[in-house]
Amino acid sequence: MAGLTPPTLIDQPSPPPVPYGLFTVAQGPVPFPMDGMAGGVQYVPNDCDGSIFVRAIVCPPITGAVSFTSVEGSISGAPFTVYSTYTCGSVGFSQEEATQRVTTRLQLRAQTAVEKRLWQGITSATDGNLTGLFANATPVGFAGCPTEAVEILEQTLADNNVFGGIIHARVGLAAHLSNNFLIYERGNQKQTPYGTPYVFGQGYSGIGPTGQAVGPDTEWMYASGRIIVYRDPDVWVPPYGQVFNRTTNQITLMAQQNYALIVECGVWAVQVTRSCTSAGGGT
Repeated sequence: MAGLTPPTLIDQPSPPPVPYGLFTVAQGPVPFPMDGMAGGVQYVPNDCDGSIFVRAIVCPPITGAVSFTSVEGSISGAPFTVYSTYTCGSVGFSQEEATQRVTTRLQLRAQTAVEKRLWQGITSATDGNLTGLFANATPVGFAGCPTEAVEILEQTLADNNVFGGIIHARVGLAAHLSNNFLIYERGNQKQTPYGTPYVFGQGYSGIGPTGQAVGPDTEWMYASGRIIVYRDPDVWVPPYGQVFNRTTNQITLMAQQNYALIVECGVWAVQVTRSCTSAGGGT
């Protein structure tokens, strides 16, 4: 009878695509430079000095001294590891199948992990503590609705002459911003009407720059300069023979990959009410 026929074992379907997020908007991931995985990366930017000088052309000519600005300070990104794990019985999957499975888990979840490291950081008794790179961002006020939040953040980027600026928010705010016609699809990016790209990150927590919690109606949005993601091109999975537990007859695999993040020019934060009918409009 058909009801007694066991299901047919088939290969798993192809994994889903990684969702829209930081890797869509940031520069990279790009390979680490030589020795970069040990101590991280550091460079002197050329796009964070907001000085602009205009000189009149008149007769008689102006004889005042020309203003000069100093070289910008260096910025750096410390390395960190993103990993996924997989446990299975020694019978059922080959070494190649198990390795492929744990590697796929890593590839699907790496962006979310990097987003967590960027926004709120990591606090773990087993994995250590990493302060979020958005911690201690400069507060730029309170927004009564999402429309006003975009206005404040985008104007802040403009006032600071930031090139390549990005607006960051949790995934749920995309619905409010879309309802207010504030999201435009341009290429593979979601952007403001002005053209500033959004990152809607699954790994973003919505907390404030000093850990202010998400409220029933409020959370935080951020604006930053350009973000560069560095990544080890190789995924490391330990040799199969080293991860076989003869006591439990199980394989415990881990796939890991090293990353580093650099945020250029600064970070700014605004607290926003998600849904409102106050000045600035929006829902």
